Formats: sequence, structure tokens, C-alpha cells
Amino acid sequence: MKHLLKFIKPYTKEILLLMLLFAIRSLSTLFMPYVMSDIVEKGIRNSDLIYVIKQGAVIFALAIAAFACALVTNRVSSNFSSKIAVNMRKDVFNKVNRLTFEQFSEIGTGSLLTRTTDDIGWMEETVSQVPYVLISCPILFIGGIVLSFRGDWVLPLILLGVSVLVLVMTTLICGTLEKYWQRGDEYTDVQNRVIRERLSGIRVVRAFDKEDHEHERAKKATSEMCNSFVRANTISGIISPLASLFLNVATVAIIYVGAIRLQSSETLKAGDILATIQYVALIANAVMILSWTISFIPHIKVSLRRISAILDAPTQIDEQSDGEVLQGNISFENVDFAYGNALANALENVSFDVSDGEIVGIIGGTGSGKSTLVKLLLDFYPINVGKRCLGGRDYAELSSATVRDNLAVALQKSMIFEGTIRDNVKMGNRDATDEQVMEALKIAQMDEFVQSREEGLDYKLTQAGNNISGGQKQRINIARTILKPAQVYIFDDSFSALDYLTEANLRKQLNVFLQGKTQIIITQRAATAMRCDKVYVMDCGKVVGVGTHKQLLETCQTYKEIYDSQMGGGLSE
Repeated sequence: MKHLLKFIKPYTKEILLLMLLFAIRSLSTLFMPYVMSDIVEKGIRNSDLIYVIKQGAVIFALAIAAFACALVTNRVSSNFSSKIAVNMRKDVFNKVNRLTFEQFSEIGTGSLLTRTTDDIGWMEETVSQVPYVLISCPILFIGGIVLSFRGDWVLPLILLGVSVLVLVMTTLICGTLEKYWQRGDEYTDVQNRVIRERLSGIRVVRAFDKEDHEHERAKKATSEMCNSFVRANTISGIISPLASLFLNVATVAIIYVGAIRLQSSETLKAGDILATIQYVALIANAVMILSWTISFIPHIKVSLRRISAILDAPTQIDEQSDGEVLQGNISFENVDFAYGNALANALENVSFDVSDGEIVGIIGGTGSGKSTLVKLLLDFYPINVGKRCLGGRDYAELSSATVRDNLAVALQKSMIFEGTIRDNVKMGNRDATDEQVMEALKIAQMDEFVQSREEGLDYKLTQAGNNISGGQKQRINIARTILKPAQVYIFDDSFSALDYLTEANLRKQLNVFLQGKTQIIITQRAATAMRCDKVYVMDCGKVVGVGTHKQLLETCQTYKEIYDSQMGGGLSE
């Protein structure tokens, strides 16, 4: 709740204005039946047309005031509630960017999407309705009951008793809803995750004929989500018809009892019965809104708890690089690492040494631990066991910012952002000149594409680079990486979309440009690994071989199998 109040606080003036307008609107509506009763008793009974017209003008003025207040409140409410939602999304987005990688992995992308859309949407709906619920409902409910006692005490007691019964019934029913909303939101997260995985891996899914399996996963998540939401909505949906039933029964009872009381009571008048029936409608509206609000409090609590879990999460300290330039030698000693609550290690007893200026290849199949190794090199995660060193310094002695200042990495997934080619490449070095950008693009074999476009470096790339090929994305990614001044350059499967000739030309120029710098090349291609000074072979999170290409063909069965499968068995003999 403290987070919601924090976002609401800057709009205190708007909320106070809303409360004032809701109060005027509710009081105007509340006094209409009172004036109507007066017209019946003093105007119509006495055949006083002038009095009827005067009081009719009062009702018309009250109606105009209520209508004007309704227009203003709707606009102000939607305006400030949308601003609160925008600010909340900004804060959540900024907080997500500061989460540790363990926290990000634990929550999951699917859940983060749901929390920033559906859950914050509920908060927006809540803050837009709170002023009305806090002001109008009590005025209509209490004011209607009090004014009903003006004519007779029996009829308002019927109304009061039924209203209290409806609210108690609503509260009891809503006590069972929270678990269903919680479960529904959790499976919404699962559904998002499953569908995202299917879309990102659709080629692999189809290649291995796993579409039925993926459909079943999505179906299960969707079914669980639907069952939970349907159950919650079914239970909460009982409230409205039951409340209407009780309030309509109250109306019939008031008419029946009022007819009897009208004959025996000296104080009760026909106008009082008419006013009381109108108050039933007003009070029924207040009770229905209160019932609706109570029924959705469990869902609101769940959404607020899910948003607060992000905003309250401890974040990694914003570290500043000390500007220290380290040498390019790297070593891992008996490193073990496991993700979050994983039952098995992703890396186990991994050791390797990379000398300053050396070109080292790391090869292995999918799931062998290559990309995990890159994350540890970048200090994204702490290790469980072992020791990591960069430039002869233990990672524990260095800030993450210092480590990353000395590393440049082309990640496995080529991230292209909406903007020009220049903007995308200069992410590696904001101070780079156009000449330096073009030099990096030339090394990355992307200069011909740029020169063939009339806009040149100003050629616009769409979001995710959908207007260029996969190979061109990788080459822009490589150009961005080598533009950054660093001691170690890591290429995480960054040549996979390039043909062999383009890769050969690129690697040749790259080796000249990065001469004296350390290169770590993560790959699944034997043709890429064989050109490295030294190759480490990984399988199931372990280093199963180390040496030159020729040595590994003789000593490492895993490497030989990879080479034979890609290059042809006879060539290895």
C-alpha cells in the first residue's frame, strides 16, 4: 500500500478536487427525492402550480449540478489515474533494469510483462474509483438512510437491515476469492513464458516436430489460468444478482409496509413513501458499487503485492568503474556455478587459462555451458565454488563496472535497436567519429551495405532490425563490439549467421585490428574454432578437452565428433 500512496501523493490536489465534486454530485442527487416529496405533499396535494414549478426548477438545477460534476470528475479521474499508471510503469521499468540477474531470472520475463500491464492496469482502475467509493457511497448510503427517517422510522429500518445484509454477504463471499486471483495471475505468467519460448524457438520446435508438445504446454497453462479466473468471476458474479434481489425485495416490502402504515400513521405521507423508494434506488447504487469494490479487493491486493515485490526487491549497487586498465589474461580455477534453485550445476569444475593477446576458442553443443561461461566472464552472476581472475586480479577485488570496462562482448543474440546504423554502432563508443564507425563496419564486412544505401550511416533500422538479415545484424553487432576500447573481446557465437567466406574475411581483418588484444570466441562451428590459438571443448557444463585443433582431433572424442559431423569424417584422417 505504501507504494500506491507514494504514486498518489503528487496528485493530492486533484484527488481533493475530485472528492469535492463527488460530494456536490452526491448531495445534489440525494436531495432530489426530498424535493420531489415536497412537490407531492405541498404542490400537487394543494394544486399549487407555482410551487410545483419553483421546486421543479430546484430539481432541474440539482440535476445540472450533478451532470456538470460528473463530466468534470470523469475527465479529472481518467487524467490523473493514467498519469499514476505511467509513473508506476516507469518506476517498475527502472527497477527491473537494476535487478540482479538472479532476481530477473527468478521472476521471469513473462511475469514482468504481466505485472507492468495487467497488474498496473488494475491499479489505474483502482485509483480512478477510490474517490467515488470513499465519498459518494457513504453520502448516498448514510444520507439516504437519514433522510428516510424524516417521514417514518419503520421503512428506513427495512432498508438499513437489507443493506447491511448485502454488505455482510459480499464480505463473506469475497473471503474465498484471493487464492483464485493469485493462481490465475501466476498461470498468466506461465502462459506468457510458454508462448514467448515457443515464438523465440519456433524454428527449432518445427525442426524437431515438437509442435504438439508446445501446444500441450500452452493449453495446460491457459486452462489453469481460465479455470482460476472463471471460478473467481463466477463467485464474484453471484454478488450482483443477490444484492439486486435483496434490494428489490426491500422495495416491495417498503411499498407494502408503507401502504399499511399510511392508513394508520399520522406522520407518514404518500410523498415520504415515494421519496423512500427513490432512496432505495440511490442506496442500492451505493451498495452495488461497494459490493463490486469489495469483490475486487482480493484481486487488487494480489496485483499490488506483485508490483510491490518488484519495487521492494533489493537491487545491485550502482557501481562506478575506477578506470583501471587491466591486462587481457583470464583464468578460471575449479569453478562451479548453478542458476537459482536449479538442482544441478550449469558449470562444474571448469578451469582454463587465457594469456594476454591470445585467441582462444570455446566450442560445444547447445546446452554445454558456453553462454553461461560468458555471463560469468561478464560478472553477471557470482560463482558458487572456485576462483575467477582478470588481469591477474581476483573478480572479488574488482567492481562489476571495472570488469565490464575491460571487456567488450558481442552477445549470441544480436540486439538491434530502432534508429540509424550510426546510432547502433556508436553504442560501443559514444565518442567515436564517423570515420571510426566506418572502419569498424568495414572490418565487420558491412561497409558495402552502408555505401549502397543513399542514407549511408543514417540508414534507418526498424525495431529488432527487422529490415535487415540475420547476418547483417551480427555484423552490426560485431562492429559495435570492436568499436569499444577494451582489453578482452568476447564473441559469443557471433559468426553463426555468416557464410564461411564472409567469416574468413571478417576474421582476417579482425585479427589485424585486434592484434595484441585477447579474443575469446564462443562457437559451435569447428571451422571457426580450428583457426584459434587454443580451443577448449565443453560438454554438459564441463571442460572435456583443451589444445590446438590437431591435438584435439587426436585426444578429444567430443571435438572429433563435432568436426566430423560438420566437415566430413574423411577429412579428419
